Amino acid sequence: MHKWFFLSSVLLLTAVAGAQTAETPQSSGSVQMTPLYSPSKDGFRTQLDAIVQYYRTGNTTTGRHLIDNLRLPHGEEWFTEHLGAEQNMKLTERYDRLFANFEESLEKTVEDIVANRGADLVTDLEEGNGESPSDVRRPGAKLSGIVSVEKPNLFYGQFRIIVEKKDATSWADTFVHEDGEFRFLGFGAWPFWVWEDGTEGRAPKVGHFSQPPILITQVPPVYPLSARASRVEGVVVVRVLIDKEGHVKKADIVNGDPLLVQAALDAVRQWRFKPSTLGCALIEAELTVNVNFKLN
Repeated sequence: MHKWFFLSSVLLLTAVAGAQTAETPQSSGSVQMTPLYSPSKDGFRTQLDAIVQYYRTGNTTTGRHLIDNLRLPHGEEWFTEHLGAEQNMKLTERYDRLFANFEESLEKTVEDIVANRGADLVTDLEEGNGESPSDVRRPGAKLSGIVSVEKPNLFYGQFRIIVEKKDATSWADTFVHEDGEFRFLGFGAWPFWVWEDGTEGRAPKVGHFSQPPILITQVPPVYPLSARASRVEGVVVVRVLIDKEGHVKKADIVNGDPLLVQAALDAVRQWRFKPSTLGCALIEAELTVNVNFKLN
């Protein structure tokens, strides 16, 4: 047990080569080495590289611990200091929920990268974009109006997956540097509190290595005369299989009014998608879509 702990400690210090360390007195004649990552591109890269390297060696326990270290420490106190005491409890609960999603997605991403030969995670870092989005582009996103009372020093962390030296996908999240490490603060270019609860976006639970199909051409259904005459409205749910070229290879009804289902199938079979990918490879994928019928 002691030997394993010693080897694990050596591996950790090796994986975070380039990181600074701080000596914390434990008892007479002993110290604990705590990795510190500089608030820089190199520091961010070293912190994230350590996670991937531990998963590559099969030490997922330490890898998960390092992912959890991306959590903001002492969240309630931090939110009190930067956003005011009246916000702290609500923001802390919301942050915990968002971080759980971030943590799950990042772990699945790292697992997929490690499982696929030739895949790697590349990171970069820039200064953050502040707290005042000038252009709300994401569908459904709404500004909260919350502004910090003490502005944090935000960072814009960029992630890129490469497979066999080819770009597969990329994304970015917002971070802050606290207690010698980078800590997650929000999806995309802004800290989570600038958005109303529930509109701040999410990370894919399946991770970023696998990308689902994206609808690019949607043909509206032709309203059946019989359904119109009977004043039938509603939603038809269809399960579709998207091929590697983005065409609907198969479509099956999940549920819907019998007077509407054929029109829904006829429409969906004409829809076009950006195909799903696994790394850089195009793959077939299933998803469920809704076809809405509403009388004017």
